[in-house]
Amino acid sequence: MDPSSPSKTGASTRSRFGPADGRWSVADLIDFDDYVDQDERTVRENPAIRRSLAERDRALYLGGIQEATAGVAEHSPKHRSLTLRLWLSARRTMDDEETRARQPGQLFARGQRLVTIGLGVAGVLIGMAVAAALLNYDGHRPVNVAWFVALLVVFQLALAALTATLWMSRRSTPVRGLVRDFSLLSHVMQPLLTRAMHWTQRGRAGGAAREAGEQTLIKQGQLQSHYALYGSASYLPLLIPAQVFGVAFNIGAVLATVALVWFTDLAFGWGSALDIRSETVHEIARLIALPWSPFFGEGVGYPSLAQVAGSRIQLKDPLFIFQAEHLRSWRWFLVLSLVTYGLLPRLLLLAATMLAQRRALARLPFSHARTQGLYARMITPNLEAATTGSGIGPAMPIPAAPVSPVPESPTAATATPTTSASGIPADACVLLVHIDVDELLDTGDRPRLERLLRQHTGWRVARSGTFGGSSQMTKRATDLIGSAKWQSPPPRIVLIQDGTQPPITESLSFLRTLRGTVGPQGQIVLLLVGDATEEDRLPPLSDFDFADWQRKIDQMGDPYLRLEMLAPTENGVG
Repeated sequence: MDPSSPSKTGASTRSRFGPADGRWSVADLIDFDDYVDQDERTVRENPAIRRSLAERDRALYLGGIQEATAGVAEHSPKHRSLTLRLWLSARRTMDDEETRARQPGQLFARGQRLVTIGLGVAGVLIGMAVAAALLNYDGHRPVNVAWFVALLVVFQLALAALTATLWMSRRSTPVRGLVRDFSLLSHVMQPLLTRAMHWTQRGRAGGAAREAGEQTLIKQGQLQSHYALYGSASYLPLLIPAQVFGVAFNIGAVLATVALVWFTDLAFGWGSALDIRSETVHEIARLIALPWSPFFGEGVGYPSLAQVAGSRIQLKDPLFIFQAEHLRSWRWFLVLSLVTYGLLPRLLLLAATMLAQRRALARLPFSHARTQGLYARMITPNLEAATTGSGIGPAMPIPAAPVSPVPESPTAATATPTTSASGIPADACVLLVHIDVDELLDTGDRPRLERLLRQHTGWRVARSGTFGGSSQMTKRATDLIGSAKWQSPPPRIVLIQDGTQPPITESLSFLRTLRGTVGPQGQIVLLLVGDATEEDRLPPLSDFDFADWQRKIDQMGDPYLRLEMLAPTENGVG
């Protein structure tokens, strides 16, 4: 789909949307990242397409998204999530059916279903095989109850408890590192999903080029590489098939145990080389049976003391001296133990995992760099639609919300009227202008600067200041940000920098200092301008200089730092 074709995005866009509940799935996240990545690659290859992308996304917003999100405050997390989800629905509809079927998110969903079904079938078969092996009865010696309980009850319960413990302490650094280095997910589940996706891709694409299939598989790992962005939503999709295997294993074990109890005459017993009294074993069985003892009491749900004593296996005792009722007394105890301590915990873990995934997806803020520009393009009118290639445009209306000019003093750092007692509003930011740029601006440039900033970010200016030049100025800038109160965190910072100056260590060091001030999820937008002239003191930057900065910013690996040209030209040439 050519992003420069907004004609396909008019009023008919409304029919593309499903229910406007903003609910996300893992497949949605992967497809969303893929569409955003396509746009970013297109812009890097052809900067002139920026205006077409802005027109397309604004048309999508006005064509149905704005109406669907009516009543939800703009810039709020709910509005951002709902708007982006509806944008994804519209983008999918703009593709043909075959293209949608090959989207990485759809391939992931099909691959996950395939792996889940495969693991479910394997779990049932393995559970039946293990239970049958432990219940193997040769007619000479009773089945050892201790081995069955130890392997299918105690061991499984310990695994479930370990899983729950790791999950509850997942935020601690040692546990997080342990899980990521040695987890079943990274060594088993992800290769299985990759193979399943490759198989579904090959089945769908038929004779498609090998490169296309490999590119799709590369995109599949995108969610894992964005752990810092999506948190638990990036690994819970891999945990669900593993939990399904655990549930299926226990179902298979229960089915095999019930079948053998019903259709064969098994003899059960217990024995130990240690001097363990029958009373001790009876008490242990009674404690294990507490959950079901109100419904199935002694003699049914668990053996009585006489039955425990009568089923003790002595090394030299022949089988015929035991009473048949004593040897059968353990059968329902084993079945109920397996259901209670094997199957039910796994079902609870599966339900908890699915609920945690749903909550993790619902809490995603979508405030990282990959979504900042997209969201701003949709909700912000094109304030400089008539801007020429030189970056000079006619007089434009000031946004309805009042904004104050950037302070003319290079050392000034003041609060403006958009900052209320309750803090900086959700649609406002702190603006920092590099001193080299600030010194060249006159009074008439500052309203235009704020309008351009709003067009790129959707934000007004709540506070403003300068940076660069000295460590004292850096400290004033960080103090200005550190003292800010935000009505809707995370913090939102915009920097104006002369992009003709190469990204030297000092500039990158300031970005790292700023990151430490605003926190790991604070939004930072770096807007670059070119060499000022008498006609235009906010000119666009050349593609070459912008690419130089882009490489350095990419190397920083900061998912909440976005780089943009303040005033891109129509043809992308500075």
